[in-house]
Amino acid sequence: MIFHAPYPMELNPTSASRLRPLRMREAFKQIGYDVVDLSGSTPQRKASMKHLKELLRSGKKPDFLYSENSTQPNVFSTTIRDGFAPTLDTRIMRMANNSKIPVGMFYRDIYWKFSSEKNGLLARLSPTFHKLDMKGYLKAHTHFFLPSEQMAEYLDLPEKTSYSALPPAGDSNQVLPLPDSALTLFYVGGIGAHYKLNAFIDAARSIPQIRVNLVTRKKQWDEAIASYPTFQSPQIHPYHLNANELDDLYAQSHIGVLAVEPSDYRRFAVPLKLFEYLSRGRPILVTEGTEAARIVSSFNAGWVVPYTAEAIAATLRRLQGNRAEVQAKAANAVSAAKVNTWADRARTVADTLTGKSK
Repeated sequence: MIFHAPYPMELNPTSASRLRPLRMREAFKQIGYDVVDLSGSTPQRKASMKHLKELLRSGKKPDFLYSENSTQPNVFSTTIRDGFAPTLDTRIMRMANNSKIPVGMFYRDIYWKFSSEKNGLLARLSPTFHKLDMKGYLKAHTHFFLPSEQMAEYLDLPEKTSYSALPPAGDSNQVLPLPDSALTLFYVGGIGAHYKLNAFIDAARSIPQIRVNLVTRKKQWDEAIASYPTFQSPQIHPYHLNANELDDLYAQSHIGVLAVEPSDYRRFAVPLKLFEYLSRGRPILVTEGTEAARIVSSFNAGWVVPYTAEAIAATLRRLQGNRAEVQAKAANAVSAAKVNTWADRARTVADTLTGKSK
């Protein structure tokens, strides 16, 4: 199979947008595929495209092409100092399609449709280049893999465009036992306009006996405490770590947190950390009215709460005195993790694009 991404892979990613492609590439190898890698910088992808042409001319035909797109338009997914090639990635897809190789792509998100930020040249140009990318995907008869099927409503895909859900995943062999300590909650992810945690933080601050381990980028943390000084609290412990440095904090925690402010975007977004929490055997505290809440409810692997400090605090106080409930939800999280691995997602891609999987 052909694995494509319009950027280099990061071995120690600090963001979900770079962790997922790494896990998917590994998963295709894990289930038995020889992977032709078309990720990298613009010069690297140009060279890989040339190699793919030679491979196809030799008579070899990979089973399918799977791409992990960027949150930015393809042309801005790596530095343009390496070259300006706005149609390179869609040409790769069209070449595969013209060779009768099925093409599928995970369309990560559509923040650009929701953002009110128009300052700066990149912000003003991005919508135009996103639309250019979309035209190229459609010409390549791309099957769109989405975080959830609800996202299709916002993409304005032409009628009869092929799409399906391919949410994130985890690894079921990473389950950790719950600690024998004061109730500890764990949040990993962004803080800011799209990740408002104010109600959760206010709830946590009202309960002296609990602890919150919060992993985010230092820049976002500094901006958060500048805007909301109450984030600096004895209960809140910030960390700035990459994805491979979280095991100790998971081992200290009882519950994963997705109690962010609901929004139209949250109606279809599926955070990678949802399945990361499950894969560590951690039940999840999640805000109602979100796609994440629907998923957590479907596995009975957590608690769905209104986005108010009062409701969240009431739930946390109850769980403080009811560890059996936490244990039961954790067991459900473990069960959910077993059927939501990255290998499962890779098999789904293969089955969707070819009608067969390994």
